[in-house]
Amino acid sequence: MIRDMPNHTTLRTPAPARPASRLALGLAALALTLPLAACDTGVDPRNPDSSPTESSETASPGEEASDLDPVGKWTSPEAGDPFLEFAEDGSLEGSDGCNAIVTSWKVEGDEIAIDSFMTTQKACAGVDTWLSKASTATIEGDVMKIMDSNGKVIGGLEKEDK
Repeated sequence: MIRDMPNHTTLRTPAPARPASRLALGLAALALTLPLAACDTGVDPRNPDSSPTESSETASPGEEASDLDPVGKWTSPEAGDPFLEFAEDGSLEGSDGCNAIVTSWKVEGDEIAIDSFMTTQKACAGVDTWLSKASTATIEGDVMKIMDSNGKVIGGLEKEDK
């Protein structure tokens, strides 16, 4: 029936894939993903001879918990209700009162190191977003002092009672 209609074209079936092109495509995919597999080997790039099992200078979140235990929620009564919530697994979530904070933390000596993070930059009237500059923290009783990347105290949070 279609043969009798001059305005219609019959569709051709695609040519079978060539084994050489499949091999080339597979090798290209491997070449692109292989470097990603080496992104985090656990070896310090400044000391390639070190092994990933060597102890590092930093403690895991639970190691120094008796000396410096930030696990839990730390809050401020300021506008926007800024807070940080430290989890035992090293994750950290919070808000500067306007923008969400999601990162990780670890104990380094007598300080809590807060890994750098990206956050939205919403403008909220009447809210001081000082907490978005958090880099390290110390704890004195139920007060957590927050410092920026220069070591300057930029604010404080109180331990939330549960």
